[in-house]
Amino acid sequence: MKKTGVVLSLVMLAVFTIFAAMGYLYITEKSREESDLPLQAEADIPVDQTEAVITAQTEMVYQYFYTEDQTTKEQKEPAQSYLEGLTLQDIANIFSGWQILYFSNDRVILRCSIEGKSTEHYILGEEDGFLAVFYEDNEKKIRLKERTDIPISALPQGDVLQLQEGFRVQGEENLARILADYSS
Repeated sequence: MKKTGVVLSLVMLAVFTIFAAMGYLYITEKSREESDLPLQAEADIPVDQTEAVITAQTEMVYQYFYTEDQTTKEQKEPAQSYLEGLTLQDIANIFSGWQILYFSNDRVILRCSIEGKSTEHYILGEEDGFLAVFYEDNEKKIRLKERTDIPISALPQGDVLQLQEGFRVQGEENLARILADYSS
């Protein structure tokens, strides 16, 4: 009786293995046949061949994730003039520390992680021909935090335009990093 049970188990295992192998061969053959078919359905779908670029109408969305209090702040504004005409790759190069979540002619969403709390808001600008750091007080007034020894005239023209419009920085760590970049 035991011998019959063992033989029956072996036969069932062999049959299962054969059917599994046949199923695998059938599936791989079908997928090979489908990959050889022309993609007529997709050929009828219009494809926009132009690359998305930032325009004056593009909405820029800056998301700031603060690690200490685990909050995300979002700032929306129209694209600044120095960004107009830039592509996804251009933005990736300029905002190298940022994650690009979405990019189209209409909207760009950028996100960065910031070491610190969400109350650390600064604006880089110009004060008497020098790079200056401003902050927004509780009454939403812009106040001077410090004026650096970095002359605006020593910076590249693109940075000067950016600073004239006011460049927002979130967090002490990002502020220190940006000021170090400008001073080198």
